[in-house]
Amino acid sequence: MFKTARMQKFQAVILQSARDDVVSQLHEAGIVQLRETTQPEFVRKELGDDFYDTFRLLTKFKEIQSVLGSPPPTCSIETKELPHDQMIKAAEKTLEKLEPKLTALEARRKEISIEKQKLLAQREALRDFLEVKFSLQYLRSTEEFYVHVGHISKENVKEFSIAVNEALSQKVFFEVLGKGEKRTVIIACRTRDQPKLAPVLYRFEVESLELPQVSVAPNRAIEQLERQLANLEKQKTKIEREIAKLAKSWAPEVGRWVELLEIRGERLKACSSFGYTDAAVLIEGWTPAKKAAGLESIFTKTTRGKYIFYIHEPSKDEVEQIPSKFENPPVVRDFEFITGMYGMPRHDEVDPTPFLAISFSVFFGVCLGDAGYGALLAIFMMSGFWIAKAFPKDVRIMLAVGGICAVVVGILTGSLFGPTLPAIWSDPTKDPLPLLKLAIVLGILQLFVAFAVVKALKDAFRRNWTRVISEDATRAMIVLGFFGLGFCIVGMSLKSFGIDFTFPKMSMVDAFSPLAPAATIVVVLRILFYVGLIGGIIGGIITSKGIRSKVVGAINSVYGLIGMIADVTSYCRLMALGVATGVIAYMLNFILGMAFDGLVRPYFAFSLTVIIAIVVLIGIAFIFLAGHIFNIFIGSMGGFIHTMRLHFAEFFGKFYEGGAEKFAPFKAKRVFTKVKGGE
Repeated sequence: MFKTARMQKFQAVILQSARDDVVSQLHEAGIVQLRETTQPEFVRKELGDDFYDTFRLLTKFKEIQSVLGSPPPTCSIETKELPHDQMIKAAEKTLEKLEPKLTALEARRKEISIEKQKLLAQREALRDFLEVKFSLQYLRSTEEFYVHVGHISKENVKEFSIAVNEALSQKVFFEVLGKGEKRTVIIACRTRDQPKLAPVLYRFEVESLELPQVSVAPNRAIEQLERQLANLEKQKTKIEREIAKLAKSWAPEVGRWVELLEIRGERLKACSSFGYTDAAVLIEGWTPAKKAAGLESIFTKTTRGKYIFYIHEPSKDEVEQIPSKFENPPVVRDFEFITGMYGMPRHDEVDPTPFLAISFSVFFGVCLGDAGYGALLAIFMMSGFWIAKAFPKDVRIMLAVGGICAVVVGILTGSLFGPTLPAIWSDPTKDPLPLLKLAIVLGILQLFVAFAVVKALKDAFRRNWTRVISEDATRAMIVLGFFGLGFCIVGMSLKSFGIDFTFPKMSMVDAFSPLAPAATIVVVLRILFYVGLIGGIIGGIITSKGIRSKVVGAINSVYGLIGMIADVTSYCRLMALGVATGVIAYMLNFILGMAFDGLVRPYFAFSLTVIIAIVVLIGIAFIFLAGHIFNIFIGSMGGFIHTMRLHFAEFFGKFYEGGAEKFAPFKAKRVFTKVKGGE
């Protein structure tokens, strides 16, 4: 805890004859992350035919799987590790049995789909001519007569009809078909009058239609198409039944081959990162220190003792290359999601997840701030409903824990679906000041933890004791001294927190004046502030190189006070969100209560209007549920986002670097298979 898993770098030299066995065992164990070798004495090999043969077969099996579907992982099929050539032959033999049948069925299904689309397009085109009771062949142009069929907007039909008759001197046949915004028009005239018709068609934007190629009336043609479509649907159903039969008998086998070929491909790709000589292979990578003994035992078993193994701590130059792996107790493991979003912690810095788990839950609880909302959120996230499962598991756990904290805050503030209970502590909708004090205290506390604990630990891990004293300790002292004196200026009372103490009220000049007489607590706060400030200035001068850097370092120590004020002010959003959630719940309850008193209660006195009252009551109940559910959603989303923002901008910004590569173990992912003799 507080640090990621300790990583060690290993190098192993083995005989080429043992390479495949070693790679297989490493892949099954999943305890190493391989790296490309850069040793000049060893030569890298490009991916060979073995890999491309595997990739070719994998592609074919995946195409088959896309048709048959993936089988449920009910049980794993025990399989034996085969040499590459035997595995390729076995896979090809399986393909020879299955591929021709499936290819023929799939080809026919595609043909049916294409044919169906053509028939549907024809049917859609014929719908424009349903009012025509004769064959559409009669609407085709001849040498003597020109026929134009098209679409026109409903608003333009009348004006278009007048324009056509005027242009052709009434020597024209004009018919309008259909309903809706677009109408179908049929215009017939003598062929020699076509030039007179063309400008009118253009002016009214008549969209030309191509006559469907049918020899019967449109309604009869549509009936024929319906019969053809029904026949195609029967053929398609029959083919899908045959594919389903194939899937029932072959899907597990196909899933097994997809998995085996993926595993083989990963192993062959890994081999291309090794270094080679005529007889030996160099393997390099990273492994957690706790797994080092198990790693060496793999080399011992697979090579029969014929290997060279060297494992060591990474050097300072390799710090940025070290992969990072979280190592936290289960109680905080789900909060690694938040840390990972910002960036994986480096090997030589603190993993902030344990601190984050506490502060994130508390801040979220303050933002939501309602016992009813928190309980419903926690129950919903742990219920297993399909909507809840849309969230990642770790997010569900975080929100459930945050919901429990909201229950505690709601009990203290008397908030149960709004301020409906007597407050044990304080009702923020009536007096938000205690909650504001709490938000500010939480902000100061988190800043103190960031400097005095987390950043100090990081610098201690790096053996940078000068920075621990001159920067981390001094900033922590400034936080306590500066904000403590600020409490004296406003005369802040701690009675809201059950502590019978009030900071002595004094002016800003007196509070920060080292010589002004004051109470002991004020003197202590002054000492903390000025020792921290002077120590920070001296530290900035000592640790900086060059005159300009020393001056800038000293100025930054003073200028950092402004940043601290802004940082603490940001935590006031906790109070704002908590009050907003409570006020919205209160207004919802108030409005619905008025509706109940005005629309429902009076009508229950009259038997004739009881039914109306019940209907209105159901409506009010629905609005009550929907309104509170919406408020839970908005409050939870706002609380989650703003709590993340406080941690990313205010907390992590004080100490966290991140940016490490996440440990990606070389591990076989098995669902449908298991190695013979294994678990």
